[in-house]
Amino acid sequence: MRLSFLATCLIAAAITVGACAPKGPTPEAMVAAADAVDQAFLDAFNAGDVDALMATYWNSPALVNIGLDGMGGTGWGDAKAGWEMTLAALPGAQLAFDNPQNIPQGDVVLGWGKWTMTVPTGDGTAMVLQGRYSDVKAMRDGKWVYVLDHASVPMPPAPETP
Repeated sequence: MRLSFLATCLIAAAITVGACAPKGPTPEAMVAAADAVDQAFLDAFNAGDVDALMATYWNSPALVNIGLDGMGGTGWGDAKAGWEMTLAALPGAQLAFDNPQNIPQGDVVLGWGKWTMTVPTGDGTAMVLQGRYSDVKAMRDGKWVYVLDHASVPMPPAPETP
């Protein structure tokens, strides 16, 4: 009888702990997934592969993508069109993230940092652009993707007035 009571208590405790256990991935797993999305994005951009680049985005009309032009749009189709134009205008461009940050918040990961893009020119030199970005990554349709992506180039300082 005593053993049966103990077994019942252990089973009840296991059920209670299981019911209280957090659902979903751990914060560490979320950051690792977000880091992998960032790396896949960089690999695709640096290869000039629009389809691989778009695989890092949520294929949804609710996707928000604000590119270097600063205007942005919503939806996967608008994002793809923007990236097609960007990659066509910057053939051979190479992108790197400088000190990227990914912080889990609830069921999403907030990302931000600075980027450096090196764009080859026709004379054998390169133009270097620098900017910043912020994004939101989340599990959608069974994989981690960008649901919001915002890149920008800082405005130049205002000219001094005499």
